[in-house]
Amino acid sequence: MQQQNKAQKKMNTPLLLMALTVLIDFTGFGLLFPLLPFWALRLGASPFMIGVISAAFTVAQVIGIPILGALSDKYGRKPVILVSLLIEVISLILSALANSIPLLLLARCIGGLGASNIASAQAVAADTTSEENRAASMGMIGAAIGVGFVLGPIIGGSLTVVSLAAPFWAAAGIALINAILVWRFLPETRFLHATSNTAAKQKFNGSLIKNTTILQLVSVNFIYTLAFSGMETIFALFIKWQFHWGTIQAGWIFTFIGVIVVIVQGGLIRQLTQRFKLGSILISGLLLLGIGLFVIPLGNSVGAMFVGLGLLSIGDGLVTPVISSMISAAGSKDTQGSLLGAAQSAASVGRIAGPLIATVLFSAIGVGAPFYAGAIIVAIAAADAFYFVKITPAYKISSEVASA
Repeated sequence: MQQQNKAQKKMNTPLLLMALTVLIDFTGFGLLFPLLPFWALRLGASPFMIGVISAAFTVAQVIGIPILGALSDKYGRKPVILVSLLIEVISLILSALANSIPLLLLARCIGGLGASNIASAQAVAADTTSEENRAASMGMIGAAIGVGFVLGPIIGGSLTVVSLAAPFWAAAGIALINAILVWRFLPETRFLHATSNTAAKQKFNGSLIKNTTILQLVSVNFIYTLAFSGMETIFALFIKWQFHWGTIQAGWIFTFIGVIVVIVQGGLIRQLTQRFKLGSILISGLLLLGIGLFVIPLGNSVGAMFVGLGLLSIGDGLVTPVISSMISAAGSKDTQGSLLGAAQSAASVGRIAGPLIATVLFSAIGVGAPFYAGAIIVAIAAADAFYFVKITPAYKISSEVASA
């Protein structure tokens, strides 16, 4: 029993340290996220150009995520995460110094490469937990992201009193400190379950596009991300045009979202996964998210907006860890980084299209159009998930890949 407890502690330590790393990382990211549209507007960007800047960040992620995921499988999680954090530092410094849209665009592209480490972070969670506890461990990573979005917007909004550039410098400092902590304390987890089964990995990678279980899950994740990323990009413009609010209000609103996500992913998700099937939780989360998107612009009301944001946040808190857990369960320990990287890369395609679609609808139709369109898109994702759950027995999520 004592040896078992020591082994469990050895497995939990990297997960807790990774959660701390993600928390610090997303606190820095949260400093900027609500403020970037205002920073771009200062440089003369149109709503559509703001969408382009947001999409450029994700284009870099599309390139970086599968590469970093594969590198983390080959060389380890720690060096990949460390290098990506240093890239983030460079991006944030360039963003703070940006005095033109092209320079800001370049900085965000570099930042996208640095932000490609999320698959490696999820791989640490997969390395250190069993399949039955994986949704909870993914929830811990998600909760760390949520706490970052609680702390970051408050700090960032407050720093704008000093200057609009101050949050960028603060985020750069946070990323540098995070890199030092990773270098000093984060242990390597890649080899906790090393099998060095190269042939099996190559066979898995070659059969990925033929695997209907993985493709179905990735398609749900893609559609969901398409809608959610559009909302994230357009929301600051929505409150500016609709209520004449600025950076401080944007910071507090994203803090409100972060608090709800933390509550859901930090504790509620563990209870739900013990009582309900993952497929049912996934569908429920998508439905809540879709309803929230529809409610946000109703009646141009602050009350409706917060009700919609509450529903949306609960839905997002449920969907993110569950879909990651279901995707990771479809692969072997040797392919966690590659598989999660492929899934994140597909989702990144949604993050490219989502902001562009949302900003076009915002400019061409009106402030509420992106939210109504997002609700329709999420309804499609829910239908896709329902079809997947209906035709796919639970055991197939792991057995299909094992027999591929």
